[in-house]
Amino acid sequence: MRKLVYTSFVAVLLCLGTAALAQAQATKFAQAGMGFLKIDVGADVAALGGTHMGTTGRATAMFSNPAAMALLDGGDVTAGVTDWIADIQLYGLAAAYRVGDIGVFGVNIVSMDYGTFRRTRPWQSGDDPGLRDQGYIDQGEFEVTELAVGISYARQITGQFYIGGNIRYALQDLGSVQIIDAFTGNIIDTDNEVNSIVFDFGTIYYPGFHDLRFGASVRNFSNQSDYFDQRFELPLTLDFGIAMNVLNLFNAAQGPSNSELTLALDWVHPRDFGERLHLGLEYGFLDTVFLRGGYKFNYDEESFTGGLGVQLERSGYGIRADYAYGAFGEFFGSVNRITLSILLR
Repeated sequence: MRKLVYTSFVAVLLCLGTAALAQAQATKFAQAGMGFLKIDVGADVAALGGTHMGTTGRATAMFSNPAAMALLDGGDVTAGVTDWIADIQLYGLAAAYRVGDIGVFGVNIVSMDYGTFRRTRPWQSGDDPGLRDQGYIDQGEFEVTELAVGISYARQITGQFYIGGNIRYALQDLGSVQIIDAFTGNIIDTDNEVNSIVFDFGTIYYPGFHDLRFGASVRNFSNQSDYFDQRFELPLTLDFGIAMNVLNLFNAAQGPSNSELTLALDWVHPRDFGERLHLGLEYGFLDTVFLRGGYKFNYDEESFTGGLGVQLERSGYGIRADYAYGAFGEFFGSVNRITLSILLR
């Protein structure tokens, strides 16, 4: 029965992802809406070049491959902030807890802070004549709202196979504006808001060779959204990853080591760009100090990543702090991330 469940789930996941991305490939628009759903929340993942198999058993796994959350032991509450490009901030919060053999349950939220914008509309006859030369009417400042709230679940199906899923409600509100009807010339108040239900699925498989693991995920699966007569897709992404502590190849005869050197590689097929490759390397000492680096291939701006982490545990409780740096080209400079976690064992 377990083999049947395993085979059926993998078949459904691969067919769903392949069919959706085949359609996306046929109608690729060169961009997708709600792009904030693609941004890595966890500093550990970001420092490893965006590889999703490099770290497992953390609450932030629900943003990348939810199946990796199934390896969590106890509880994990993680909050993070990303200093994104153009003075944009991303805030993320993830909390997960294991309920015995039933599985791991989690909740999460992501929110973007774009600051304030100034709203204008073209000058019309009937407006203040003194503003005619200016050509527009200032309507004050407004703010953009982008957020996603979700619940997650993951569990171990067999000794080697893990599954997980994430369901999110995503909202984008670009604020209300005044537009001019091209036929009547009337000024119309319009609201620019869309929302979607977004699904993420993931699997992890350990074939039994040391800690070698394979993972696959489909992220941001959703219906199309519309602004007036303009329809756009969400950033659907299919991800295949592999990771392993390569020191196991040399320490097998000597027994356990206090160091780990994890090599991770992800092949990424996004809806809105060509195929990409993510490479990450993490050195961990005594499961306390972590040094990370990575590289993103086939990106216009992103390239090198790096970072570090520190984890301390005492009497069933622990704290973890992670930092990530990402190069973002000459124009945007860099992206910095910090995440802080409270651990319950």
